[in-house]
Amino acid sequence: MKSNKSYRSILSLTTPDNVRTGVVGSGWLRFILYLLSCLPLFYLAWINRHYQLDDALIYLRYIRNFLNGAGLVYNPGDYFNGLTSPLYSYLVILTGLLLDNLQLANILLATILYASALILYSEVFFLDKPLVPRSLFIILAGTFPYFFLTYGMETPLFILMIGLCLYCYRIEQYFWLGIFSGLLILTRMEGIFLVAILLSGYVIRNHTLPSYRNFIIPLVLIAGNLIFNKLYYGAYLPATGNAKIWQGQSGLWGDGWLFLQIGYLFGWVFNSNYFYLCSIVILTLIGLVSSIKTPVNREIHLIVITFFISYSCFFIAFNIPNYHWYYAPYFIFAMVYSTQGIFWIADVLGTIFQGKLKWIGQLSSILLVAILIYWASSISGIARSAFTPYKNIGIWLNQNTREDAKIALVEIGTIGWYSDRPIIDILGLVNPLNAGFIGERKFEEWLNHYSPDFILIHDPPWPHEAGAVKALASGRFEPDTRFNFKGYKLLSWVSSNARQP
Repeated sequence: MKSNKSYRSILSLTTPDNVRTGVVGSGWLRFILYLLSCLPLFYLAWINRHYQLDDALIYLRYIRNFLNGAGLVYNPGDYFNGLTSPLYSYLVILTGLLLDNLQLANILLATILYASALILYSEVFFLDKPLVPRSLFIILAGTFPYFFLTYGMETPLFILMIGLCLYCYRIEQYFWLGIFSGLLILTRMEGIFLVAILLSGYVIRNHTLPSYRNFIIPLVLIAGNLIFNKLYYGAYLPATGNAKIWQGQSGLWGDGWLFLQIGYLFGWVFNSNYFYLCSIVILTLIGLVSSIKTPVNREIHLIVITFFISYSCFFIAFNIPNYHWYYAPYFIFAMVYSTQGIFWIADVLGTIFQGKLKWIGQLSSILLVAILIYWASSISGIARSAFTPYKNIGIWLNQNTREDAKIALVEIGTIGWYSDRPIIDILGLVNPLNAGFIGERKFEEWLNHYSPDFILIHDPPWPHEAGAVKALASGRFEPDTRFNFKGYKLLSWVSSNARQP
């Protein structure tokens, strides 16, 4: 393991040896090339600036209420903590103070965080490469379709914090590692697995625990958030963690091993392109094997693999539903190892084709990179926006119901944002009790505790909506004849006068 001094020498922006060998280059050249490499990412983010992920709009409704003076709550007056990532929530608040358009602010924040993460990962995992290959990684990862499907969630921040922790561990800056470890946990609780692995790595490396000083700031950060939660919401932890566990226990998302059921990502991420998928998988495997074989990188890569194992075991053990943003760590490292795989292939071809035939190996590598970027950009370049039925339904509810009308439904993000009505979440992400009822398979119990004026269900109904179906059959609710959206039904309480806006 190299000393701090040797790492600082390698990472220096102006070290003469680095300039001479082309490993790093001057600070300005480095900055300009990194910035140019991020241009495809910025362009694709602009194309997708209207993209609205349903769960992301749950965040934004909390933020909108806060900025409007109603408190950091989903339903004004109901202090229930459904915020998965406190750190990301605070960053969105700060961004929202600067920009009036919260949705645009959210996309802009995600883009800046993701671009920062890619630059950082190029520093951590391509330390021995010249600037051009580092920039190649930024372009490949910056055009990869998956990450544009997570915008609005805390995913880019989570990726950035993972990179910062690995970076600080690698250069042995343990004080900053402690701070970023605390911020990682405040981004997503699952980050604690990486923190534990890095702590174990430190003990193995140094045969002692880190100085207590390295623990003070992260513990203060975490404790401060827990105290705030308790004083503001009445509970130390957000309710979303238990809610996702209860969802898995309900069986409504599947019978088991939900986290391994990723077939839907083939269409979402790869646009059902088998060649693109196979190329990424093969390159990732090549890059992973070649990276582990490199002594200078071996420790970091073993840490990453161990993190993957513990992270996966957590989701599998609790049968947590397979929401697509949970797979972000796998995809970002797939980009890292795919790029390493391209480098390995280029080196092999350079060895095979020498002299006058050397151009064959170079051309082959360039064509491979060009094809991957083309496939990625063509998918990422599809202008995505809100799930139109949900957006239109939310607008309809806003225009055709009273402001105090309570609406119960399963997917609350987009409809809750556009309707701006009091929402009863049947799955319990922003309301107490309901998630527990779902986990206990008491699908009708929530109606004994909540009194909605309207219930939105699918047609035919989802299993999650069994309670609403029974309420309709009993005569407590009736179809609202004004509502005309194919695939959905709006049930109105027969004694409600909340129909008129």
